[in-house]
Amino acid sequence: HLPFRIYYENTDMGGIVYHAEYLKFMERARTEFLRNLGYYQKELKKKSIVFVVYELNIKYLKPAHMDDEIVVKTQLIELKNTFFKFNCALEN
Repeated sequence: HLPFRIYYENTDMGGIVYHAEYLKFMERARTEFLRNLGYYQKELKKKSIVFVVYELNIKYLKPAHMDDEIVVKTQLIELKNTFFKFNCALEN
């Protein structure tokens, strides 16, 4: 679980989070999930291990607004030799 505060920079003119910002929140949450397991991206990159997002499915159910506090919940749902899948969900 990773909390975020919604800032002006994350929103459109109406104070609603711009759709692409959610992807940034999920990327940070996924990175922190791996960090908590001891996988630091800087160290992995030195070993030529990098991650590429090749598929993304997203449903926008409820907008977040400026100054809201949201939480991104990250869950590893599948782990194979060459890929892994995460589920990320937002609560606000």
